[in-house]
Amino acid sequence: MRVVIACGGTGGHIYPGLAVAEALRERDPAAEILFVGGAGLEATIIPQHGWPFRAVAARQLPRRVSLRALRAIGAVLAGTVQAAGLLRAFRAQAVVVTGGYAAAPVGAAAAMLRLPIVLQEQNLFPGLTNRLLSRLAAAISLPHAQLRARFPDATVTGVPIRRAAMGGDRARGLARWGLEAGRFTVLVLGGSQGAQSLNAAMLEAGGHLRDPHTVQVLHQTGKGQAEWVRGRAAQMRAPRYLAVGYIDDVADAYACADLVVCRAGAGTLAEVTANGLPCVLVPYPYAAAGHQEANARVLAGAGAAVIVPDRELSGTHLAEVIDALRGDPVRRRAMAEASGRLGRPDAAARVAALVVQAARKEQA
Repeated sequence: MRVVIACGGTGGHIYPGLAVAEALRERDPAAEILFVGGAGLEATIIPQHGWPFRAVAARQLPRRVSLRALRAIGAVLAGTVQAAGLLRAFRAQAVVVTGGYAAAPVGAAAAMLRLPIVLQEQNLFPGLTNRLLSRLAAAISLPHAQLRARFPDATVTGVPIRRAAMGGDRARGLARWGLEAGRFTVLVLGGSQGAQSLNAAMLEAGGHLRDPHTVQVLHQTGKGQAEWVRGRAAQMRAPRYLAVGYIDDVADAYACADLVVCRAGAGTLAEVTANGLPCVLVPYPYAAAGHQEANARVLAGAGAAVIVPDRELSGTHLAEVIDALRGDPVRRRAMAEASGRLGRPDAAARVAALVVQAARKEQA
């Protein structure tokens, strides 16, 4: 079986693609998989994970008519031609599209060549690429039943997550990051690119926590923000504070966490719920169509999360929320159970099954 996975632009589109690739290879060790995207994060992240990658021309389409929009359309057209050549040369049997502007030329080329397309949508508000391709798709994977009204024939699978995000070991994680077993551990995740306001608020919160000597923080800052966070954290006597740019094998970090503080990207929340963890969510306020706020409301409505809007975010407020949850183990346990009920650790395998089914129909 030969499958092309089109993704890129942000980690939220890339990592579900990587998870599906892992699941496809588990089903069929001989499966040939090629990733195709643009020149963004995908061009670095995907080869780092050992998968073949090819780039095609792609640009984000501005929402207003302008010279930039014309250039973007030109790039999409050029990328579509390039992608068609790649699909033919690879002899693809199915194409998985996880969304994002970098996937648009590949999806368009697959439609032109009449190859089966499997759309994987992570958010409650589908992006432009997936909306445009939805009528041409052989199968559509949804994160939540709320989207059934828009895509009635789709399959609710959840958001695919990598093996590296599950099955962590607490003892190994504590040793890896030099954490202490007896301290309340807060895992802070701002996303692969970091989150300036969340990073700053968490640093400030460290100085406002009650009994800070009983707390430790493992903080994924984003690679571009690690140095200044480390510099600020080094000036604090408590809590114990470890800042790292990026955590790739994040399962051990989840295993160490008593509480997660994070943005509300679909991929991050899929990992948090698959690990059954309580969380404090600070949705990114500029996410397209407010999808992070919508994602957060699903968890909060189920009792798995507390939402702190970015406009209300401050170190003192964040410290108050963390202290309240730290001091209420019964509530944290209930939140963890609610989180686990939302988790879909088998999502990648379910999407892989859709891909195999689509490819077999094409061969029949």
